[in-house]
Amino acid sequence: MGTPADHLPPPVSDDSIRALCASLKLPTPSAIAPLSVAAEYHAIYEVSFPPNPANPEPVVLILRVAGRHLPGLKTRNEVGVMNWVQAHTTIPVARVVHYDDTDNNPIGHEFTLCEKAAGVSVDRVYERLSDAHKRALVTQLADYIIQLHDVGVWPVRFVGGLVPSKSGDQHVQPGPALEETFWQEPDIAQFWPASSGSETVATLNPISPTGFDGYTAYIAANVERYIHAIERHPSLTAFRDLIPRLRLFADVIRSEAYVEQLDDTVYVVAHRDLHFANIMCEFKPGTSPEAEENEIRITAVLDWEFAGVVPASRWDPPRAFLWNARRNETSKPEQDTLSAIFRDIISQKAPHVLDQMEPSALQRAMQTVQSYVRAIVEVCPRATCGDKVEGWRAVAEENMAIFGV
Repeated sequence: MGTPADHLPPPVSDDSIRALCASLKLPTPSAIAPLSVAAEYHAIYEVSFPPNPANPEPVVLILRVAGRHLPGLKTRNEVGVMNWVQAHTTIPVARVVHYDDTDNNPIGHEFTLCEKAAGVSVDRVYERLSDAHKRALVTQLADYIIQLHDVGVWPVRFVGGLVPSKSGDQHVQPGPALEETFWQEPDIAQFWPASSGSETVATLNPISPTGFDGYTAYIAANVERYIHAIERHPSLTAFRDLIPRLRLFADVIRSEAYVEQLDDTVYVVAHRDLHFANIMCEFKPGTSPEAEENEIRITAVLDWEFAGVVPASRWDPPRAFLWNARRNETSKPEQDTLSAIFRDIISQKAPHVLDQMEPSALQRAMQTVQSYVRAIVEVCPRATCGDKVEGWRAVAEENMAIFGV
């Protein structure tokens, strides 16, 4: 099974990038260089511009060229969320200079053109960091999370993304919810045969233009898309007997008996993929990774494409927070150690945030049903994990029973 990185755009020529800059009324670049970074959804280029009378210093921008994974959706969401974060928090994000959520431009792809963040991603220097440096980074990230759980609390029940407002500038408005686990165009083309029907990103995922009015509405919309998939894909035939129960489950969680207590949560803006490859840092000029704790600072948080407003308990669904982006036997214990430091810092500074992150027993059961049915619908068409799906079904059924289904 492939990864999103397998479906990145082909190399974009320097001439096309120059034409793009001209169309945006930018100067002619003095240098263009592709960057080799761990980006799943973008090909990335460093575009340099020479000094000029208005700006005596050279300018370097980052061009992120998007693949056709979730056309339009991902670019709009990332720009909208970054605009909101810049306007409402002190979390450092790269300023978006230009973007296009279509392929109607000289490079023929969606793109964002952003200011270059100073420093290097934490994962690249992680092995050289002292315990004091790591604690300093965790402390800064804890402050960011606290902000998102305070100023980022949404005033109404809402699950969804944020997109640039039609009024322009830095304003945003509610947009579709996005998940990295959604069916994306390359996988639909590969794993959904024509005999299943003409499936699209919109038919296989809960894409609502303005998001959802609460936790249960979002879960129910996901379940309805899973039913659609089970009805159509031949690999899911064995699960069609579950459809009546799934339909009833979606109705029950939205009923008067349950909806208020299931929707009773804080809704917050969350990044949801805060591993160290997405965090830029720098050391105080003239110092090194061997310097003291206060010599390191975060310069930018990257990759907000799957961010949005979510129930506070869903702020880190892939459990990526504080992962060092290394796949080895020490990575998970190291993440656990830093997570304990994080929880200790939060418990001292803002204990209410830890309370917000904990779902109720009923919310946990509802989420478990959605997560396990999603896993079944995700892996069966891909012909993977066949030995696990019956166990996942049992877990989903056990948790549906909690709701009398």
